[in-house]
Amino acid sequence: MATQPTEADHIGVLPSKMNGKAGDLDHAYENVILDMAASSIRALDYSPPPYFQDPALKLAAVKEMQSWNIGESLDGAMKYLDLGLAGAQLFYPAHDFDLKVIIGVSTGIMAWMDSVADTIIEAMSEFQRRFYSRLPQLHPVLDRYANYMPKLYDHFEPYVASAMIMSSCSFIDGSCLELRALTKRLPTKKEAKLWPNYVRDISGVAAYYTFACFPQKDHPDLVSYIQAIPEISIFTNFMNDVLSFYKEELDGEQHNYCQMMSRVSERPPISVLEDVAREALSSAKVAEQILADSPAALKAFKDYVRGYIRWHLNVARYRFPAAWKAQFSE
Repeated sequence: MATQPTEADHIGVLPSKMNGKAGDLDHAYENVILDMAASSIRALDYSPPPYFQDPALKLAAVKEMQSWNIGESLDGAMKYLDLGLAGAQLFYPAHDFDLKVIIGVSTGIMAWMDSVADTIIEAMSEFQRRFYSRLPQLHPVLDRYANYMPKLYDHFEPYVASAMIMSSCSFIDGSCLELRALTKRLPTKKEAKLWPNYVRDISGVAAYYTFACFPQKDHPDLVSYIQAIPEISIFTNFMNDVLSFYKEELDGEQHNYCQMMSRVSERPPISVLEDVAREALSSAKVAEQILADSPAALKAFKDYVRGYIRWHLNVARYRFPAAWKAQFSE
């Protein structure tokens, strides 16, 4: 059974206990984690949204990325394109085709960055400075991505597009921060109660996907949804934590939100997960209440919730057992 770490030499980011290899969970503990994920999904009145891989969307996204003309430098990022396009289709089924391409490509690029950050940390650390100074980036993919992000202004009002770009930039910085913490052996400070929240907020890209629910064409008045943004962002982060915890425990990860909060609060990770699940559900319900008098925004949020759940169930990286997932199939 996975247990609370007895030695905490790092503030919040620890290497995996399994060194990248999958481990086995105690059967009873595994069932507790899966039951918590299942109860969270059911509490959101989940029904699976329709989904099929759109070949035209894939073709357009590949054509876009190939137009960057960076040759083999793009090979790694291309491997994450299907994941990104699935997110674009599932999270935002009513969005325009061109916007789905932008979100799909951007999601694939961010997933690639997450996987290779340790090998391009210098380039990622320099990303924001070079982006705002209009300097070339230190990696070809990052350079093209820096020029690609402003396409968001074609579909979102300036405040929203800017918030999405800042969220993506914060994710890049957050990834670098996590890697820097891996190189330091620092005593855990129990007083640092907000540290896990800080790391989660900057590395989760929640604002990007939250604001992406509301393109200007369909939601011309920011006032109709802006007060729900904090709640939707919390839902985005914490529901991801609930649905990621199973595979993270299989991998023995020690740098996720639940493990970090466990160390500063001196509580078992599974108890932290219970709190996270409650907060995710509460935030979703509050967001619905805030959007109750804005039917278009409410529908966009409900579509997002359904698609967000199905994406986590579909994507192989979350490694849910097929028999367990069957309870949520059509």
